[in-house]
Amino acid sequence: MRNDDAPDILRRELLSNVPILNRILLAIPGIAKLRLFLEQGGVRTQVGTFVLTVIALPLFTFIIAFAIGRPAYQCALAAGLVTAVPFAVVVVKRQRRFNKFEEQFPEAMDLLGRAVRAGHAFTTGFELIGNEIPDPVGEEFQIAFQQQNLGVPLRDALQNLAIRVPLPDVRIFVSSLQIQRESGGNLGEILDTLSYVVRERFKLRRQIRICTAEGRMSSYALTALPLVALVGMSILQPDYMAPLFTDPRGQMALTVGAVLQVIGYLVINKIIKIKV
Repeated sequence: MRNDDAPDILRRELLSNVPILNRILLAIPGIAKLRLFLEQGGVRTQVGTFVLTVIALPLFTFIIAFAIGRPAYQCALAAGLVTAVPFAVVVVKRQRRFNKFEEQFPEAMDLLGRAVRAGHAFTTGFELIGNEIPDPVGEEFQIAFQQQNLGVPLRDALQNLAIRVPLPDVRIFVSSLQIQRESGGNLGEILDTLSYVVRERFKLRRQIRICTAEGRMSSYALTALPLVALVGMSILQPDYMAPLFTDPRGQMALTVGAVLQVIGYLVINKIIKIKV
Protein backbone atom coordinates (compact mmCIF):
# COMPACT_ATOMS: atom_id res chain seq x y z
CA MET A 1 0.00 0.00 0.00
CA ARG A 2 1.37 3.40 -0.94
CA ASN A 3 1.60 6.03 1.77
CA ASP A 4 -0.74 8.29 -0.22
CA ASP A 5 -3.43 5.58 -0.11
CA ALA A 6 -2.96 4.67 3.54
CA PRO A 7 -5.45 5.86 6.12
CA ASP A 8 -4.53 9.04 7.92
CA ILE A 9 -4.06 7.13 11.15
CA LEU A 10 -1.27 5.10 9.55
CA ARG A 11 0.46 8.09 7.97
CA ARG A 12 0.74 9.66 11.42
CA GLU A 13 3.09 6.85 12.47
CA LEU A 14 5.75 7.99 9.97
CA LEU A 15 8.45 10.14 11.53
CA SER A 16 9.85 11.19 8.16
CA ASN A 17 9.24 10.51 4.49
CA VAL A 18 12.98 9.86 4.15
CA PRO A 19 13.47 6.14 5.01
CA ILE A 20 16.99 6.56 6.43
CA LEU A 21 15.98 9.49 8.64
CA ASN A 22 12.86 7.59 9.73
CA ARG A 23 14.99 4.63 10.89
CA ILE A 24 17.43 6.92 12.70
CA LEU A 25 14.63 8.71 14.53
CA LEU A 26 13.03 5.41 15.56
CA ALA A 27 16.29 4.48 17.32
CA ILE A 28 16.40 7.71 19.36
CA PRO A 29 15.00 7.39 22.91
CA GLY A 30 12.15 9.74 23.69
CA ILE A 31 11.20 10.36 20.07
CA ALA A 32 7.73 8.88 20.75
CA LYS A 33 7.15 11.55 23.40
CA LEU A 34 8.16 14.24 20.91
CA ARG A 35 5.72 12.86 18.34
CA LEU A 36 2.94 12.85 20.94
CA PHE A 37 3.89 16.41 21.92
CA LEU A 38 3.53 17.57 18.31
CA GLU A 39 0.24 15.71 17.88
CA GLN A 40 -1.16 17.31 21.02
CA GLY A 41 -0.26 20.72 19.60
CA GLY A 42 -2.01 19.93 16.32
CA VAL A 43 1.28 20.44 14.45
CA ARG A 44 1.10 18.79 11.02
CA THR A 45 4.87 18.86 10.57
CA GLN A 46 6.50 15.45 10.72
CA VAL A 47 8.86 14.73 13.59
CA GLY A 48 11.83 14.50 11.22
CA THR A 49 11.15 17.96 9.80
CA PHE A 50 10.72 19.40 13.29
CA VAL A 51 13.99 17.86 14.52
CA LEU A 52 15.89 19.19 11.50
CA THR A 53 14.39 22.64 12.12
CA VAL A 54 15.45 22.59 15.77
CA ILE A 55 19.00 21.66 14.70
CA ALA A 56 19.26 24.07 11.77
CA LEU A 57 17.87 27.23 13.42
CA PRO A 58 20.49 27.58 16.21
CA LEU A 59 23.27 26.56 13.83
CA PHE A 60 22.40 29.28 11.32
CA THR A 61 21.87 31.78 14.13
CA PHE A 62 25.31 31.06 15.59
CA ILE A 63 26.97 31.34 12.17
CA ILE A 64 25.23 34.65 11.34
CA ALA A 65 25.96 36.16 14.77
CA PHE A 66 29.60 35.08 14.53
CA ALA A 67 29.86 36.44 10.98
CA ILE A 68 28.75 39.93 12.04
CA GLY A 69 31.43 39.98 14.73
CA ARG A 70 29.53 39.20 17.92
CA PRO A 71 31.43 37.54 20.80
CA ALA A 72 31.26 33.78 21.11
CA TYR A 73 29.17 33.82 24.28
CA GLN A 74 26.58 36.08 22.64
CA CYS A 75 26.47 33.78 19.61
CA ALA A 76 25.91 30.80 21.90
CA LEU A 77 23.24 32.66 23.87
CA ALA A 78 21.40 33.67 20.69
CA ALA A 79 21.58 30.09 19.39
CA GLY A 80 20.20 28.77 22.68
CA LEU A 81 17.30 31.21 22.63
CA VAL A 82 16.44 30.34 19.03
CA THR A 83 16.48 26.63 19.90
CA ALA A 84 13.64 27.18 22.34
CA VAL A 85 11.45 29.03 19.81
CA PRO A 86 9.97 25.95 17.99
CA PHE A 87 9.17 24.28 21.31
CA ALA A 88 7.61 27.48 22.67
CA VAL A 89 5.41 27.73 19.58
CA VAL A 90 4.23 24.14 20.01
CA VAL A 91 3.58 24.69 23.73
CA VAL A 92 1.35 27.69 22.96
CA LYS A 93 -0.49 25.85 20.16
CA ARG A 94 -0.92 22.82 22.44
CA GLN A 95 -2.45 24.85 25.27
CA ARG A 96 -4.79 26.69 22.90
CA ARG A 97 -5.86 23.38 21.37
CA PHE A 98 -6.60 21.90 24.79
CA ASN A 99 -8.59 24.99 25.77
CA LYS A 100 -10.66 24.71 22.61
CA PHE A 101 -11.13 20.98 23.20
CA GLU A 102 -12.50 21.66 26.69
CA GLU A 103 -14.94 24.18 25.25
CA GLN A 104 -16.23 21.77 22.57
CA PHE A 105 -16.17 18.59 24.65
CA PRO A 106 -19.65 18.95 26.25
CA GLU A 107 -21.18 19.31 22.79
CA ALA A 108 -19.49 16.06 21.73
CA MET A 109 -20.94 14.21 24.74
CA ASP A 110 -24.40 15.60 23.98
CA LEU A 111 -24.13 14.38 20.39
CA LEU A 112 -22.92 10.96 21.53
CA GLY A 113 -25.83 10.71 23.98
CA ARG A 114 -28.36 11.59 21.27
CA ALA A 115 -26.80 9.03 18.93
CA VAL A 116 -27.07 6.30 21.57
CA ARG A 117 -30.71 7.17 22.31
CA ALA A 118 -31.49 7.08 18.59
CA GLY A 119 -30.29 3.48 18.46
CA HIS A 120 -26.90 4.00 16.82
CA ALA A 121 -23.95 1.88 17.82
CA PHE A 122 -21.61 3.43 20.34
CA THR A 123 -18.70 3.58 17.86
CA THR A 124 -20.98 5.13 15.24
CA GLY A 125 -21.40 8.02 17.67
CA PHE A 126 -17.64 8.56 17.48
CA GLU A 127 -17.88 8.80 13.71
CA LEU A 128 -20.75 11.30 13.99
CA ILE A 129 -18.67 13.45 16.34
CA GLY A 130 -15.75 13.30 13.93
CA ASN A 131 -17.96 14.42 11.04
CA GLU A 132 -20.16 16.99 12.77
CA ILE A 133 -17.93 18.76 15.31
CA PRO A 134 -14.96 20.91 14.25
CA ASP A 135 -11.39 20.19 15.29
CA PRO A 136 -9.86 19.45 17.70
CA VAL A 137 -12.70 17.37 19.19
CA GLY A 138 -13.84 16.06 15.82
CA GLU A 139 -10.29 15.13 14.82
CA GLU A 140 -9.54 13.24 18.05
CA PHE A 141 -12.78 11.24 17.97
CA GLN A 142 -12.22 10.49 14.29
CA ILE A 143 -8.79 9.06 15.17
CA ALA A 144 -10.36 6.89 17.87
CA PHE A 145 -12.95 5.68 15.36
CA GLN A 146 -10.26 4.89 12.77
CA GLN A 147 -8.20 2.99 15.33
CA GLN A 148 -11.21 0.90 16.28
CA ASN A 149 -11.90 0.18 12.60
CA LEU A 150 -8.32 -0.99 12.14
CA GLY A 151 -8.73 -3.63 14.84
CA VAL A 152 -7.66 -1.77 17.97
CA PRO A 153 -9.90 -2.81 20.90
CA LEU A 154 -12.31 -0.07 21.90
CA ARG A 155 -10.83 0.01 25.41
CA ASP A 156 -7.37 0.74 23.97
CA ALA A 157 -8.76 3.31 21.52
CA LEU A 158 -10.34 5.17 24.44
CA GLN A 159 -7.10 4.97 26.43
CA ASN A 160 -5.22 6.38 23.44
CA LEU A 161 -7.71 9.26 23.33
CA ALA A 162 -6.98 10.01 27.00
CA ILE A 163 -3.22 9.94 26.25
CA ARG A 164 -3.48 12.28 23.25
CA VAL A 165 -5.69 14.67 25.23
CA PRO A 166 -4.48 14.44 28.86
CA LEU A 167 -7.29 16.50 30.37
CA PRO A 168 -9.18 15.54 33.55
CA ASP A 169 -12.52 15.75 31.73
CA VAL A 170 -11.36 13.26 29.09
CA ARG A 171 -10.00 10.84 31.69
CA ILE A 172 -13.32 10.96 33.57
CA PHE A 173 -15.19 10.44 30.29
CA VAL A 174 -13.08 7.41 29.34
CA SER A 175 -13.31 5.87 32.82
CA SER A 176 -17.09 6.32 32.87
CA LEU A 177 -17.51 4.66 29.48
CA GLN A 178 -15.34 1.72 30.47
CA ILE A 179 -17.23 1.22 33.73
CA GLN A 180 -20.57 1.45 31.93
CA ARG A 181 -19.53 -1.14 29.34
CA GLU A 182 -18.42 -3.54 32.09
CA SER A 183 -21.20 -3.04 34.63
CA GLY A 184 -24.08 -1.66 32.54
CA GLY A 185 -26.27 1.35 33.14
CA ASN A 186 -28.06 4.07 31.22
CA LEU A 187 -25.36 5.46 28.95
CA GLY A 188 -27.50 8.41 27.87
CA GLU A 189 -27.96 9.60 31.47
CA ILE A 190 -24.27 9.14 32.20
CA LEU A 191 -23.31 11.27 29.21
CA ASP A 192 -25.85 13.96 30.16
CA THR A 193 -24.43 14.12 33.68
CA LEU A 194 -20.86 14.29 32.42
CA SER A 195 -21.78 17.02 29.95
CA TYR A 196 -23.38 19.09 32.72
CA VAL A 197 -20.39 18.65 35.06
CA VAL A 198 -17.88 19.57 32.34
CA ARG A 199 -19.84 22.70 31.40
CA GLU A 200 -20.00 23.83 35.02
CA ARG A 201 -16.28 23.23 35.51
CA PHE A 202 -15.56 25.19 32.35
CA LYS A 203 -17.68 28.13 33.59
CA LEU A 204 -15.90 28.04 36.95
CA ARG A 205 -12.48 28.08 35.26
CA ARG A 206 -13.53 31.11 33.20
CA GLN A 207 -14.57 32.93 36.38
CA ILE A 208 -11.24 32.06 38.02
CA ARG A 209 -9.35 33.41 35.01
CA ILE A 210 -11.25 36.67 35.34
CA CYS A 211 -10.43 36.91 39.04
CA THR A 212 -6.73 36.16 38.50
CA ALA A 213 -6.31 38.40 35.42
CA GLU A 214 -4.61 41.12 37.48
CA GLY A 215 -2.07 38.66 38.84
CA ARG A 216 -1.28 37.35 35.37
CA MET A 217 -0.80 40.84 33.98
CA SER A 218 1.48 41.67 36.91
CA SER A 219 3.60 38.59 36.26
CA TYR A 220 3.92 39.48 32.56
CA ALA A 221 4.82 43.10 33.31
CA LEU A 222 7.34 42.29 36.05
CA THR A 223 8.98 39.68 33.84
CA ALA A 224 9.18 41.83 30.72
CA LEU A 225 10.19 45.12 32.38
CA PRO A 226 13.83 44.21 33.22
CA LEU A 227 14.36 42.73 29.76
CA VAL A 228 12.92 45.80 28.04
CA ALA A 229 15.03 48.08 30.24
CA LEU A 230 18.17 46.05 29.45
CA VAL A 231 17.57 46.17 25.71
CA GLY A 232 16.67 49.86 25.79
CA MET A 233 19.74 50.86 27.81
CA SER A 234 21.96 48.72 25.60
CA ILE A 235 20.72 50.64 22.56
CA LEU A 236 20.74 54.13 24.10
CA GLN A 237 23.88 53.82 26.26
CA PRO A 238 25.99 50.93 24.92
CA ASP A 239 29.18 52.11 26.63
CA TYR A 240 27.43 52.33 29.99
CA MET A 241 26.01 48.79 29.65
CA ALA A 242 29.15 47.21 28.17
CA PRO A 243 30.64 46.08 31.55
CA LEU A 244 27.57 43.95 32.16
CA PHE A 245 28.45 41.84 29.13
CA THR A 246 32.25 41.98 29.18
CA ASP A 247 33.17 42.03 32.88
CA PRO A 248 32.87 38.66 34.70
CA ARG A 249 31.05 40.35 37.59
CA GLY A 250 28.56 41.87 35.16
CA GLN A 251 27.97 38.51 33.51
CA MET A 252 27.43 36.95 36.93
CA ALA A 253 24.94 39.70 37.80
CA LEU A 254 23.04 39.06 34.56
CA THR A 255 22.94 35.34 35.28
CA VAL A 256 21.68 35.83 38.84
CA GLY A 257 19.12 38.36 37.66
CA ALA A 258 17.82 35.99 34.96
CA VAL A 259 17.50 33.14 37.47
CA LEU A 260 15.65 35.36 39.94
CA GLN A 261 13.32 36.56 37.18
CA VAL A 262 12.42 32.97 36.28
CA ILE A 263 11.89 32.08 39.95
CA GLY A 264 9.68 35.14 40.48
CA TYR A 265 7.60 34.31 37.40
CA LEU A 266 7.10 30.72 38.56
CA VAL A 267 6.18 31.80 42.09
CA ILE A 268 3.55 34.28 40.84
CA ASN A 269 2.11 31.66 38.49
CA LYS A 270 1.94 29.19 41.37
CA ILE A 271 0.03 31.70 43.48
CA ILE A 272 -2.57 32.56 40.84
CA LYS A 273 -3.03 29.02 39.50
CA ILE A 274 -6.10 27.44 41.07
CA LYS A 275 -7.02 23.87 40.23
CA VAL A 276 -10.68 23.09 39.61
